[in-house]
Amino acid sequence: MSAERRYISSVLLLAMFLLVSARLRGQEEASPDKVFAAVPFDRWVQQGAVTEIPWKVRITPLGLTVYQRLRARIDVELEGRDLLKFPAGDRLAVLVQVSDAAGRKFREYQITTLKELPHFNKTRLDVYWNLFVVPGEYQVTLAVVETVKGRHSLMQAPMRVEPLKNDLLPGSWEGLPTVEFLTTGLREPDVFFHPDATGRLHLPLQSRRDVRLEVLADVTASDLFRGSTAFYNRYLAVALPLLKSLSQVTVERGSLDVAMLDLRKRAVTFEQDDVKALDWPKARSALAPETGPSTIDIKELEKRRESPAFLQDELLRRLTAAPADQPRGDDPAHVFVIIGSPMDFYSFRNLPHLPPGSEEKCVVYYLQFELLNTTYANGAVGNVRKMLAPLPVHVFKVRSAESVRYALAKILNEVKNM
Repeated sequence: MSAERRYISSVLLLAMFLLVSARLRGQEEASPDKVFAAVPFDRWVQQGAVTEIPWKVRITPLGLTVYQRLRARIDVELEGRDLLKFPAGDRLAVLVQVSDAAGRKFREYQITTLKELPHFNKTRLDVYWNLFVVPGEYQVTLAVVETVKGRHSLMQAPMRVEPLKNDLLPGSWEGLPTVEFLTTGLREPDVFFHPDATGRLHLPLQSRRDVRLEVLADVTASDLFRGSTAFYNRYLAVALPLLKSLSQVTVERGSLDVAMLDLRKRAVTFEQDDVKALDWPKARSALAPETGPSTIDIKELEKRRESPAFLQDELLRRLTAAPADQPRGDDPAHVFVIIGSPMDFYSFRNLPHLPPGSEEKCVVYYLQFELLNTTYANGAVGNVRKMLAPLPVHVFKVRSAESVRYALAKILNEVKNM
């Protein structure tokens, strides 16, 4: 082994020792810059591509997501039969650097102990990153290095991220970082909200008059999900990114309030007024496992039908409750944006209408999650409109990133012109 490789091996082992020690003490992992500093990364880049460790790399721009951010994915694949040739207890460090057109560098890494991954002769090791990006040209540099002998591979490739055609929200990425790596291995519900992505969408709500915007997310583990956590999570995988996007709307004249509702328990499980940044840790607690559909007794589902009456009651309460700091004589437009699931399994019998006059200076946008199997539920849209009468109700069926973007653009534009 050369002197340089011995140096690389010893420094990397030290870096990983510090990394493991930090984990045991409950501290944060070593920063990417510290790990990159443990190898002569810049020198390797100058020397050019090399393949001392067999690997396959895929760099894929994936387009728009329900978070209203463009996503790309970087995959590194190492075959098990090749990993069997490495010494016992060896470690692999995979490093990725993404450079934007302005020369800014964004770095991440993953470190794997091979003895923790058995049966390499039948499988392979996959290392990947998802990242949010903005349209532009990028240079991706990847390196993999093993710690016993210091062997490495390095490659570079361009990545082009295309802008959306006929974009309905052309300014929404203004001010965002060009690259944001998403944390790998998040669990529910964090994996649906992605609190690690801190970039904020540029969604100004410019209105001719004061606006009181209230976003209400129905997080009920309702009969619709039939006790299936997987089905409920499919709903949250759209509802929570949509909630995150809406919470980033900037109301230039007025306020933005956010709440989560559980119609089954007839409760507001989370509430935040005058939102500047959504309090995710507090909101997350409203989605604890004990609130999920798996806690519902399936036999009980056959005996009862849930009622959406609490949603109607909550709208009326909010309509008639003026904010304490609202100056006397001010009369803002009241806009509700409701995120909900189809209501086919709800009972609407003998549900009273909202009182006459409640529709004045108020509008409701109902963003309904669209099921993959539309024959299972049609959303009972007519019943929803009757329940909320006489309020004007605009219904958007959302499931895809494009349908979410369309709904956001329509809401911002219509409220602007109220």
